[in-house]
Amino acid sequence: MIIDYADNIGVKEVSTFRENKEKLQNIFSVSYSGRFILLVGICGLLSILFLLIPFFSSEKPLFFLIFFILIGQFINPNWFLQGIDNFVKISVLNIVSKIIYLVLVFIFVQAPEDYIYVNLFWGIGMILPFSYGVMYCIKKYNFRFILASKNQISNYLKDGYKFCISQVFLSFKNYSPIILISFLGGFNTAGFYRVIEQIIGVFRTYLQVTFRFFYPKICFLIYTNKKQGIDFWKKVNLANISFILLLTLFVFVLSEPILQFFKIQLNDIDEVSYLLRFALILPFLISISYSLEQLLFSLERKDFYIKITIPSVLLNFLMMYTFFCVFNLKGLISSLMITEITIILAYSIYLNFYFKENKTD
Repeated sequence: MIIDYADNIGVKEVSTFRENKEKLQNIFSVSYSGRFILLVGICGLLSILFLLIPFFSSEKPLFFLIFFILIGQFINPNWFLQGIDNFVKISVLNIVSKIIYLVLVFIFVQAPEDYIYVNLFWGIGMILPFSYGVMYCIKKYNFRFILASKNQISNYLKDGYKFCISQVFLSFKNYSPIILISFLGGFNTAGFYRVIEQIIGVFRTYLQVTFRFFYPKICFLIYTNKKQGIDFWKKVNLANISFILLLTLFVFVLSEPILQFFKIQLNDIDEVSYLLRFALILPFLISISYSLEQLLFSLERKDFYIKITIPSVLLNFLMMYTFFCVFNLKGLISSLMITEITIILAYSIYLNFYFKENKTD
């Protein structure tokens, strides 16, 4: 996450200036120079931790081989390829990465003590195809290896650090429900929620994929013709929300067979099915908040997104704790819904003011 840093911002810049080779060269150089500084800093910090803290020092080879994963993530050119709408190349690189990893594990992990090499193979699986991806970008646009200036790197780090922090908080928001339930309600209740979360996660993953797929084109259209770009955004997200509603209806009707697939015991099916059907309101709300978030980024309003994300995560955690203690799982799910509604209202109010000020239909 830290090495990826401001990749979402980089995707927008690449998409916006995709026809300006000089701009693309600058974005490419500054991003990789900044990522290299972050890579060196993280590796240095982790080395100190691995050497000094007993928990890490007892498994030094395992933890130090994590550096190969960090190097692979540093090389990863998917942010640039996403900006130029080359999703075929992204898919190929990711598939090849997984194949290399699985082949190496299958060949070389033969004994229990070989587990220490898993991180190495994961890293190699990233480094090889992603290096090809970087060379592809360099050859396609005739880029040169230019080290960015100190001011450019400093601005890159300054522009991205708030966004990076907001993503750390967002990760906490995604993982905190299951941790909270395990601590307060026990592993059985946490297991029920985990099943519901996995089903809702399918909707979330679909929305994230479509967000990434259409985001570069929306950015480019809004940059060249704002009205045309917003019209395209409306069409894409109306179709998305409609599709989500159809999927939720499908899961609502077939909730019990789906839960049986997840090995929920028959005496718990009714209770978990009721909770799952109630939780299906969440994908609809998430689809709306994601669409508004996409528009905010496309309009270069990321500062407001950052301002909203951190307090909303803190509010969400407070509500989850309170609602779960009083109403159990239904209360926790309700708190997630209230958070999404709050975010939707905040985005909507802000965008309404933005369009009034900019006189955009």
